[in-house]
Amino acid sequence: MKKIVYTALFLLSSAVPVLASGFRMHEFSATNTGRALAGSGVAGDDYSAIGFNPAGMVLKGTGGQVSGSLVTIRANVRGSVTNGGLHTGKEGNIRLYSFLPSVFSQYALNPDWTIGLGIYTPFGLSTTYNNDWFGHTHALTSKLETIDFAPSVAYKVNKQFSVGGSVLFERLDVRLSNDLPSSIGPFPLGGQAEIHEPRNWEPGYVVGMMYQPLDSTRFGLSYRSKIVHHLKGTTKISDSAGLMGVYYVNGKYVTHAKLTLPESVLFSIHHRINEKFDVSATVERVMWSRFKSLDIYSATFPGGVSVTPEKWRDVWFVSLGGDYHYNEDLTFRIGAAYDESPIKGPKYRTARIPDNDRYWLSAGASYRWNNMTFDLAYTHMFLKKAPTNNYASASMLDASYHMQVNIFALQVQYDF
Repeated sequence: MKKIVYTALFLLSSAVPVLASGFRMHEFSATNTGRALAGSGVAGDDYSAIGFNPAGMVLKGTGGQVSGSLVTIRANVRGSVTNGGLHTGKEGNIRLYSFLPSVFSQYALNPDWTIGLGIYTPFGLSTTYNNDWFGHTHALTSKLETIDFAPSVAYKVNKQFSVGGSVLFERLDVRLSNDLPSSIGPFPLGGQAEIHEPRNWEPGYVVGMMYQPLDSTRFGLSYRSKIVHHLKGTTKISDSAGLMGVYYVNGKYVTHAKLTLPESVLFSIHHRINEKFDVSATVERVMWSRFKSLDIYSATFPGGVSVTPEKWRDVWFVSLGGDYHYNEDLTFRIGAAYDESPIKGPKYRTARIPDNDRYWLSAGASYRWNNMTFDLAYTHMFLKKAPTNNYASASMLDASYHMQVNIFALQVQYDF
């Protein structure tokens, strides 16, 4: 097939809403995954507060953890693409088996000050359609990777109040592919294009506070800043028939894009009912309204190499979870969540991001052995059917997505 491949360019072009709204990710803690992220940052039973609310670092001493989440996605899409006539092809199937690692460590300088480092993925997806599906001009492969390096510090002001912050250094790496449309009206196109963008680094920050009015109750509030990525790549077009040198002319061209990852506000609460039971809750607001369009530009193509209206909206994530302490060493967890999609409707639901609202059910367990704690967790996401009526690549995609997502998480902690 003749393909257009966008390599390492714009972040928001991943294919399926794998984990959280749009392509927001929180799966860097098996402990929190077990209760559907309820109490994130203030539960105090692992070292992932660095990634949620750095003020919660004071709840643990010196130690660290390594986590890994296996994400499995199966999706089927049925429908058709109209491109100057009906384009036929097989049903679309999205397949993904992705492993997402994370590392957190911290050191208590004294009873009041704690420093730490987190390495984790706050945004990211990776999906692949079968090559002969009917919408191959809209999307084939979409891969997104962000990695945050987050040196952090927390200060315990007094027994009730703590503050913390992280400086973020975020790396972005993206690969996109789709076939060129066979024609725009009567004009033949075809050919192959490739855009390469070296890995991009941009700064950001997270600040947080935690208030503990009672020994059994903690509240936390944190803010993650937006991060703006300025991307510059090279487009290579080859094997293009074009039209008298007008469309997709063979050669190399400089392309650029600007990408803003949204800010978010996270509120969490954790309460110990008694020695056996804890309850937790989390509410997050993600400002996805910053994602108004997905555009790649080049001086050679005044209309843009790729221009896709998105017009996303701000969304809510809400979760509730509980812990049962069977004994001093063994703890069981359960949780549920509602995760709102930022996509307004079928017109803006693309083949690369066919997101929709979803519901979580999660379960997990921890076992402590000497200075080590082992965590296991499982989440199943129930996603609503996602219809799309989206115009892109000179064609209209009229289809419906049926998706299933499962997450399996494993974690090892060590307390010094």
